[in-house]
Amino acid sequence: MSQENRILTWWKKAEGLFSGDKKIKWILLAGLAGILLILFSEIFPQGSDTPQNAQPVTADNETFCRQTEEKIYDLVSRIQGVGEAQVWVTLESGVEYVYLQEEITNTDTTKDYDGGDVKTLREKDNSEQTYILVSKNGEEQPLIQKQLEPTVRGVVVVCEGAHDASVTEQVVNAITCALGISSNRVYVAQLTAPSK
Repeated sequence: MSQENRILTWWKKAEGLFSGDKKIKWILLAGLAGILLILFSEIFPQGSDTPQNAQPVTADNETFCRQTEEKIYDLVSRIQGVGEAQVWVTLESGVEYVYLQEEITNTDTTKDYDGGDVKTLREKDNSEQTYILVSKNGEEQPLIQKQLEPTVRGVVVVCEGAHDASVTEQVVNAITCALGISSNRVYVAQLTAPSK
């Protein structure tokens, strides 16, 4: 049997199905529509919109310190009169994650009746918070809502220009403005020449 004959035979069978009962026509059309929807969903997949994928998770505290020290060094080394400089950053707290939670609240109401009127009305609220879990690499993990960067405890800058009060003031102002910390958390000291 040739390919043309097969197609004609298939077409005649399909016509026979559609020429019969109206219920069969609708069932076949609904089935075809379902198959087409499945095919389209496979052809055009939708991306994942979970906050987990949208939130990049930074590395550990040590990496954060090193990156912050490099940024502060780049900043203060551009201030006129600073000269050679070294920067140290200490942290008050590390990276913190806030996980997405759902809260389920149940209210139990008890009414005591005296005759036709309500004598006593008591309400008791029970609330329960649970983390929303997602499956990642075969493990259930809580869904991260947001990531809080570490809190800087203090910054020490040792530089050649620290003997000049205006340079020290500019360094302190630049760091407090860049990190949003108070000036008593920044210390600027004079860099001494290395001993030979």
